Amino acid sequence: MKAVSNTTPLRYLIAIEQEHLLGQLFEKVFVPVAVHEELTDSRTPETVRRRVLSLPAWFEVRTLQETHTTTFPVALHRGEQEAIILAEALRADVLLIDEQIGRTIALSRNLPLSGTLGVLERADTMGFVSDFPQVLQRLKSSGFFVAEALEQQLLERHRTRRAAKR
Repeated sequence: MKAVSNTTPLRYLIAIEQEHLLGQLFEKVFVPVAVHEELTDSRTPETVRRRVLSLPAWFEVRTLQETHTTTFPVALHRGEQEAIILAEALRADVLLIDEQIGRTIALSRNLPLSGTLGVLERADTMGFVSDFPQVLQRLKSSGFFVAEALEQQLLERHRTRRAAKR
């Protein structure tokens, strides 16, 4: 499977030291140049910037070979625009994006989506996460917003998966 990622999923997975999950879940994670620039910008936390510069072979920066101008119904950040266009161009199996407006537009273009929480939940389902509740707590502590109701749903599904494995 190949994925294209916007900035937020990579930034937060790196911040909580879980970016290796992407390499376990996907053959390749492509990012457009705009996303790479956001991840290495001086305003990005230093630990994230450093890690992005040394990510393994599953991580690949791609320049868009766009020959026509793609229009979007609303204004999006450059990284979101490029991630959507790259996902379409590569026929990615999934676009990793958290921002609601970008997700809505990607869905309207029939792109399969996941976000940071979806990546973590899928990795947990596949047995790649040893302590899902702790990882979820670390994600929240890093500044990632998770609504209380959603957090409870995720934890309940985790408990159900664990109980089913017994």
